[in-house]
Amino acid sequence: MNTSNVNLKVPFNEKDQAKALGARWNAELKLWYVPEGLDSAPFEKWLLNTDAPIKSATKATAPRTAAVDDHDDDMDAINARFREAYESREYDVL
Repeated sequence: MNTSNVNLKVPFNEKDQAKALGARWNAELKLWYVPEGLDSAPFEKWLLNTDAPIKSATKATAPRTAAVDDHDDDMDAINARFREAYESREYDVL
């Protein structure tokens, strides 16, 4: 079991799998994490390199080296916001 939150890199199309295992979404940092006290072994395929700094919610001004990955991350965040906005809710269904 981990003694602190463990950050994950979960593709948008796998978010439901991670959530079902117990991962949580940090909206401020825009990343998934394994909460403290939960075994991180089931999340191995999504574990972030612990030596790499976590991307903050704001864009860095340094040149990007992995533009394609950054674009995919941005699209995942945009799609998540649209999906949340247009998902039907219990009280919306007649």
